[in-house]
Amino acid sequence: MKNLILLVLFVFPIFSISQTVKSFNGKEINFYGKKFIIPSSENDAKIKSSDILTSGKIVSSCPKKGCWVKIITNSEEVFVTFKDYSFFVPKEGIRGKEIVINGIIKTDTISISQLKHYAYDAGESEEFISKITHPKITKSIVADGVVIID
Repeated sequence: MKNLILLVLFVFPIFSISQTVKSFNGKEINFYGKKFIIPSSENDAKIKSSDILTSGKIVSSCPKKGCWVKIITNSEEVFVTFKDYSFFVPKEGIRGKEIVINGIIKTDTISISQLKHYAYDAGESEEFISKITHPKITKSIVADGVVIID
């Protein structure tokens, strides 16, 4: 009985923190990371100069852990990572789905070694990876919470 109480007190809350399923405009949504309010407008909403609430379509995600996604927003590809690796998204089945992201936007220079790491995670060939010879300047978002809309 004591073990059952400990299980309910400690294990169940861990699972309930990681993901909550709800509905938005009649569509099922899945929260990952920190919860946030989704505005009723479909337009992007700036909160502070570096904080951003934006949305887009998922192009790809990390097939190893679900630790990053690439999205298309306003005809621009944006790379999204998750703050302190504190949460992950599904590794499969999310391509083409809508995503709402709460986080910090920044312009980065991605090193050659990091580009190769991302290519390896994405399952690219050794030939493709060996052709990565220059760093890349990109816009990226470090998200503290995301919502995937089914």
